[in-house]
Amino acid sequence: MDVTVVNRTGARVPTAALSRMVARASVQLRGRAVGRRRLRRISVVLVRPRESRRLERRFLGKDRPASVLSFHYGTEGELILTPALIRRAAGGGGDSYPRALAGMLLHGLLHLYGWHHEGSRYQARRFEARERGLRRALGLGR
Repeated sequence: MDVTVVNRTGARVPTAALSRMVARASVQLRGRAVGRRRLRRISVVLVRPRESRRLERRFLGKDRPASVLSFHYGTEGELILTPALIRRAAGGGGDSYPRALAGMLLHGLLHLYGWHHEGSRYQARRFEARERGLRRALGLGR
């Protein structure tokens, strides 16, 4: 698994730890991918809210920034994370920033591997269960 982390925010972010987490999580998800998705390369790009908003508007038609966006290109995947939004949400939700950042990374990875939660309550429950299992497998608690 080739993992690249690019930080476009200028903020201090644990890029090496994010890269290791992507690799470890991918091992867990590889056999559980929906539609037999096989990813050989994953890029994680950390962006500011303005860039996230532009991407969200362009690709999803929503005029707001997103904490995480996932793009799948055959055997390659790209995760766009917005650390400023994740930090804000972590503070308001009583979670630590590193834990919230890891959670958003895992959430995006599940999407890259074909898991979705938007279609039905059944899909949402399956997604949440898979997310909890992945957190436990990686030692991140619930």
